[in-house]
Amino acid sequence: MRYCKKCLYPDTKPQLQFDKNGVCSACVNNLLKENIDWDKKREVFLRIIEKYRSKNGSNYDCIIPVSGGKDSTFQTYTMKETFGLNPLVVNFHPLDQTEIGKKNLENLKKLDVDCIEFSPKPKIYSKLAKFGLTELGDFQWPEHIGIFTVPVQIAVKYKIPLIIWGENPQFEYGALTNIDEETILDKQWTEKHGGYFLDKITPQDMTKYGFEMKDLKPYLYPSDEEIKEVGVTGVFLGSYIKWDIFKQLDLVKKLGFSENNEDKEGTYLRWENLDVYFTVFHDYFKFLKYGFGRATDHASIEIRYGRITREQGIELVKKHEGKIPRKYLKEFLQSAEITENEFHKICDKFTNKDIFLTNNDGTISKDSENNPILRNPIQ
Repeated sequence: MRYCKKCLYPDTKPQLQFDKNGVCSACVNNLLKENIDWDKKREVFLRIIEKYRSKNGSNYDCIIPVSGGKDSTFQTYTMKETFGLNPLVVNFHPLDQTEIGKKNLENLKKLDVDCIEFSPKPKIYSKLAKFGLTELGDFQWPEHIGIFTVPVQIAVKYKIPLIIWGENPQFEYGALTNIDEETILDKQWTEKHGGYFLDKITPQDMTKYGFEMKDLKPYLYPSDEEIKEVGVTGVFLGSYIKWDIFKQLDLVKKLGFSENNEDKEGTYLRWENLDVYFTVFHDYFKFLKYGFGRATDHASIEIRYGRITREQGIELVKKHEGKIPRKYLKEFLQSAEITENEFHKICDKFTNKDIFLTNNDGTISKDSENNPILRNPIQ
């Protein structure tokens, strides 16, 4: 593994690139922000929203996909109060929603917006989650699909063409991208970057594994014909305003957004991924696949914003990352209907032997807490 000279990202991160100086594309993009004419970008955005705004007020002006987290609270406030739109917010309801997640979603509604909460069939969701765990190493798989499909389905049904997403994830987290061109989140973007497509398995493929199409409706992206008929267009708010997580966090806290009152396993910051219990296992499997997890993400962000040094970030990663989440392990095993021994076997299946130490017999070397050991940890 090779690590960025500025932040902590390794070259195993999907879509990340390094320049000739050993600096990753996430850091390069962050520097590019300072040279973007954000006033001009705002003017472009104003033209977009005026094009799609309901002309007589008979319909909503846009859809905002929300979880209740900091970003969706910021998106909703910005579109309603700054740009004067009447949004319909749409939530895909995960089965393992936390109490603080519920609280933050209710707080978001206090911005005085209409909200649709979509709850999928729990048995099908659970079956998809288990398939995601055992075959893809991602127990949150159905949630990751649903957040990209259900808002678009509702856009089609309600004939609301404009969908406002949050940050541009490719620009913020490391793909070399042209922020002036790749601003539209459409089916092509989703196929390249989002949800199930990263594993090259679509819901249509699931009929091969005993699922019926009638049970997979929430997870199906609308057809090209349906999209074209309504003219559905999804845009990243972060492509048109200067995205600053920490300034936005200060704002949403004033609006009533709540952080965790304790550290979340796998990291040290308390403001992200608050809405579901089992996302910590998703982060752990990311560590097994790519050699880094949520603490690396958070420390790298803080380094780019000058809030901590690289050396401080390394210490935070060493302290918090790469450990099996234990707090909700019992509940996770019950939900997945597996034993702890089966869980460890699944972990071994997805552990990348190119970046983790192995024993002479080819098995994975582990520490005293049953976690694999990186060959080349960040120093």
